[in-house]
Amino acid sequence: MILAAATVFTHTRVDRYEKTGPDLLTGQWMGRPPENSPSRRADVKENAIALFSDDPKAGVNIYQEISGLDPGTVLEFFADMKCEDVKPGEKPWNRARVLLVQNDHKKDRWDIPHLVASLAGTLGWETYRVFFPIHPETKKIRVIAQLSQSTGLLELKHIRLYPVSQARVYTWIRDGLLFLWTAFSFLLIGSCFVMGQKRMVLRVLLVSALIAIVFGTTMPGEMRTLVLNDIKTWVNPEPHPGNSSPDQWDLSKIGHFCFFAVFGLILCLMMPMVAAFQVMIIILLLAGGTETAQFLIDGRTPLLGDFFIDAAGGFSGIMLIRSTPMNNQ
Repeated sequence: MILAAATVFTHTRVDRYEKTGPDLLTGQWMGRPPENSPSRRADVKENAIALFSDDPKAGVNIYQEISGLDPGTVLEFFADMKCEDVKPGEKPWNRARVLLVQNDHKKDRWDIPHLVASLAGTLGWETYRVFFPIHPETKKIRVIAQLSQSTGLLELKHIRLYPVSQARVYTWIRDGLLFLWTAFSFLLIGSCFVMGQKRMVLRVLLVSALIAIVFGTTMPGEMRTLVLNDIKTWVNPEPHPGNSSPDQWDLSKIGHFCFFAVFGLILCLMMPMVAAFQVMIIILLLAGGTETAQFLIDGRTPLLGDFFIDAAGGFSGIMLIRSTPMNNQ
């Protein structure tokens, strides 16, 4: 509980980045609709944008291009946004959106995180602050504000795009907390060694499962995206032509479930005399700890849904072993 409170405090109260350069945006937005268009307009005044469209087939889209960024640079996009009566189109991306898209001079890299905000309906002013690491292959970026085949009004103000670097104080605190989270995980598993059987094979499997869980849940967001894309390409090297929608199955969720199922299974094999609810408590502590630690990992966000998937996987592993005749003998 102390670690979780310290992690949340660090995430919410300690500034992660500090500015290292001037604002990269100018007032030169491109792609505006014709001035005499009655159904679409893009108004730009000083540091504010208003996009309007009542044509769901066309929408409205404006952008700025920025080049000459060094690989590894981190950009902070900051803006206040609101929308009024935005009616989404047929596709999931047909909404009021703000994007930062990276391009390698050959194509736009939609496989790299690019979404600042995706809005629908009527929402009041809210501040959006998103950080984007520049991929090594990126040659230029495009900042886009759009009503993508949707209708309504999207407004932005106080728009900024700065190069930033990680603050030294935050780095010290983050590294210390991640070390403590790792120590907590191995201390938790160490208690299983004391209570459990001393068969070397089970111990090796338990440590291997723990390392896989910790590595998978604390992998930086950019690395995680690249790994998942490589695996999906290997599984399905020739996707259906024109299919630009997300996969119907989420590999990361399957990984969450399977690794914790194996973890719960091994725990039960090591501790056959320990009550199932005690084994489940260990799994819940590990699942909660790994999710909370993601507050400190670049590009990762702790999700309550992932915690429940982890718990379901662990519970399945426990039930698989505890319901077998061998375990009841």
